[in-house]
Amino acid sequence: MNRTWMAAIAAMIGVGCSHPTQFEKYISQQQWIDAAREFAADSSLRHKPRTLYLGGVLFGTPKIVTYDPIKSRGLFSDLIAQFPNSEFSTDATARMLLIDEVLRAQRTGADRQQELETQVTQLTKESRALRARIDSGVVQSDSLRNALNRVEADRREKDEQLKALRLELQRLKEIDLKPRAARPPFKE
Repeated sequence: MNRTWMAAIAAMIGVGCSHPTQFEKYISQQQWIDAAREFAADSSLRHKPRTLYLGGVLFGTPKIVTYDPIKSRGLFSDLIAQFPNSEFSTDATARMLLIDEVLRAQRTGADRQQELETQVTQLTKESRALRARIDSGVVQSDSLRNALNRVEADRREKDEQLKALRLELQRLKEIDLKPRAARPPFKE
């Protein structure tokens, strides 16, 4: 935590405050959770500009465990509405505008994150579909390769049969073309 900020808070609590509230004591001792509990329990703290401002700072400081920008914004807004001329209203307005910007950036970031998650989901689905198509293509390719191998084997077998038949036909032609020895006339 920034020592300058803490010194400013301690000085603010001490100035014009003869009897600091338990909430203010917790703040000055940096007991953030106890201060938050005390603020929630003591509704009178919401009717004083200083304690409203301290509550806004308590919930509006990112490095404090009680960080809750929405609650902080509400407290600063209440301070400005109830005590528009208080010594804290100008700083509360600036802090509220800063919180608005932070909240807007968070919403934008959340929207972008959702958009990216949607894209990741879509791309994951498309990737799975492509993998399935590739796997199917591999199976079809294997099936076609097997069928092609069978057809090729059948073609080789038919070529061998054709070759054997041509040889046999050639032999038969040679036999038919050979001169025949004269036969004795047929006697009855």
